Amino acid sequence: MSPAPLSSLDYVVGVADEPLMNRDAYDGLVLMQAGLGKFLAANIDTQHGPAAQQLIDEVEAIGRQADAMKIKAFDSIDRSGVYALDGHRSAKPMIAHAGRLSGPEAASRQKTTKALRALPQVAVAFHGGRISTSMVNKLGRVYANPRVRDLMAEADGWFLSHCLNDTYEFFDLVISEWENLADEDGAERRDARHTRSRDHQMYQDEEGQWHWKGSVAAYDGALTKDVFDAFERIEFDIDWQWAQDNHGPDANPTHMPRTAAQRRADAFAKVHEYAAKALKAETGQTITTDMVIDDTTFERETKKLFGEDVAPNDPQREDRACHTLSGHSLPAKTAVSHALLGELRRVVIGADGVVIDLGRRRLFTGYARLAAQLNAHECYWPGCHVNVKNCQIDHLTPYSEAQDRGGGLTNPHNAGVACGKHNRHKERGYTVQRKPDGTIEIRRPDDSILD
Repeated sequence: MSPAPLSSLDYVVGVADEPLMNRDAYDGLVLMQAGLGKFLAANIDTQHGPAAQQLIDEVEAIGRQADAMKIKAFDSIDRSGVYALDGHRSAKPMIAHAGRLSGPEAASRQKTTKALRALPQVAVAFHGGRISTSMVNKLGRVYANPRVRDLMAEADGWFLSHCLNDTYEFFDLVISEWENLADEDGAERRDARHTRSRDHQMYQDEEGQWHWKGSVAAYDGALTKDVFDAFERIEFDIDWQWAQDNHGPDANPTHMPRTAAQRRADAFAKVHEYAAKALKAETGQTITTDMVIDDTTFERETKKLFGEDVAPNDPQREDRACHTLSGHSLPAKTAVSHALLGELRRVVIGADGVVIDLGRRRLFTGYARLAAQLNAHECYWPGCHVNVKNCQIDHLTPYSEAQDRGGGLTNPHNAGVACGKHNRHKERGYTVQRKPDGTIEIRRPDDSILD
């Protein structure tokens, strides 16, 4: 909804019959509202490059001046102390409340206001719409560092020159470097803090979608960004080539098959794909994503992919399985598609939930180890949640026992998936066995069940 237009009544009625603002400020607001209203109601022709460029130049200049008005209003309220009359501690909460601003937006205005008081040349250019709001906000953030304020005031003309001549990206770099040089100790402390707080997390939400977040210090971040940018450019080139092949000389970015966001996500995945290949080439270690799926689901989804009609699924079927070895859920169609393409290693389990018997071996290695892992998600010891990938695999019935007594086989039925601690603990008089229903039963030395 557009704000109600100002009227002469607004000017003449105020506190104790005083006008709400001086005549020049009031007239300026009236003219601005009238001009903006006329512009917003007009039909704008931006079908030509020069017209679009002129539109951008003029609108941005006016927008900067409008932002300068906001800073000027903040400065006036802050200097007068009028905020205290309404019970506010400072101008920031008063303006945030009255203007319905977010806390960060109000804080940004406060920082910019203080910076422009110390940078009169920059302030004049900003009031004239000649430099961007983003640039003065950047100066405001730097001015919030008390160790560089005096040096900033001395560099007013230098800052103005960069404001007028730099792109924002280069300006941001220049000002950041200026702050690092002006406050070397602070820069080193910040980088050390960022190094200590580095973190990366990946998690799967309730709908199965993966998310990640994290942070690193300056050098690691710069290196990572360069690598990521290189992979993103590769994905862009692939899409651009596709657009040219399919649309010829009329191709433009709107014809590209993926959005920029999708290309970034695919580039992120490609980085890890290449890392897995490099790891194998250097160390021989293969990283494989294993998919556990029951035979009924695998057969059903394969038929669907080849266009056959299938019976409705039974969501209450107890033997259904479709997840990674680590226990992360996968949609059946997606999992089978990737398995058929060879991008996932599939292990199909029967109705009893057990992988095929891999025979008698001395150790659980290779596929024997994998088969054992696929029957569990974590350590079998009650209350222990160590992930299966970090567990040891050992015989429930010792390998040394004679086969005619049913022991010693290196197969999934006789495999125990336990963390190192509990794998050792079972040697202290505890017995571990697999029951007919596939579950693990642990008995204490006194033969009582550990539940």
